[in-house]
Amino acid sequence: MHITYHAAERFLQRVFEFTSYSSTQIRNAMQLLERDLFNIELRSKSRVVLPSFPDFYGVFAQNTLVTIVPKRLNAKL
Repeated sequence: MHITYHAAERFLQRVFEFTSYSSTQIRNAMQLLERDLFNIELRSKSRVVLPSFPDFYGVFAQNTLVTIVPKRLNAKL
């Protein structure tokens, strides 16, 4: 599984509400996401709930985490 730079940026912005961050923080976010999603099996789903952050989805395309989106209260997968 691959984690894009864009996904790490969105993770920092949406989960931790950062408005500015360094490249080191982005690399650390990529590592955190990689460890968090290590045992996830991607079958036919394009959205998967992040195990350590259950209020957010990871959006996948071709075995690559593309972005992070917040869950909506009354929305379905």
